[in-house]
Amino acid sequence: MLYIYYIKKNYNVNSFYKKVNNNYGDYMQDKEIFSLSLDIGKEIIRSGGEISRAKDTIIRINKAYGNSCEVFALPSVIIAQSGEYIQIRHIDNEDTDLAELARLNALSRRLCKSDNEEIHVTKKTIYHKAESIIAICTATGSFCIFFGGSIIDALFSAFIGIVITYCHIEKLNLPSFSVNLISAFISSLLANIPTVIGLSVNPDKIIIGTIMLLVPGLTVVNSIRDMMKGDLIAGLFELFNAIMSALAIALGVAGGIFITKWI
Repeated sequence: MLYIYYIKKNYNVNSFYKKVNNNYGDYMQDKEIFSLSLDIGKEIIRSGGEISRAKDTIIRINKAYGNSCEVFALPSVIIAQSGEYIQIRHIDNEDTDLAELARLNALSRRLCKSDNEEIHVTKKTIYHKAESIIAICTATGSFCIFFGGSIIDALFSAFIGIVITYCHIEKLNLPSFSVNLISAFISSLLANIPTVIGLSVNPDKIIIGTIMLLVPGLTVVNSIRDMMKGDLIAGLFELFNAIMSALAIALGVAGGIFITKWI
């Protein structure tokens, strides 16, 4: 979503122009500020930010414009109240994007400072396919070699990483558990095929390198950070989500190995 915000010079900070395709009208009042803050909080969580970060952002933006705000957030929903207004945001599957997270953090800071300047939030970065392929190959191949694989294993791991990334299984609108299960199953199946046709490779190393794309490392880190900040409910939800993702990966890998043994 493309946002372009203009804060007019020498204008009351509690009402400023928002020039976009929107349903809010020309002037941002308390309700619109409140709604905007929830949109930013939602995108922070979707981009891989902590729950506590999203809650703090919503509260600080409203406070900067004179609004009191109470927020309850989980990995799948944000519920907030500001005066007579209550709004809810449903959060669908996360799409980790640290560049987008950095932009949202920068925007929230500038909004909180009430800077009298033009503020832009651009669309999420669209990476070129070549850049994505290089990143996938580097990640999968490096992990494969790190865990004891050969160069040949790393090449197979990189190829499989590209396959599961560009299968776009998430477009089937399946739960994240199912997406991880199917991706891990495909990875395991493809990693064992070279052995079936007689090639001398290490399928276990290939699988390890490939499934590192699926491992929910950021989710685990965020859950621990949220729990250390006292947000135990959100932290436990994130930790359970990571455990379920790990379970899906394990089941998918086991399924692929079981099938190839019967080929």
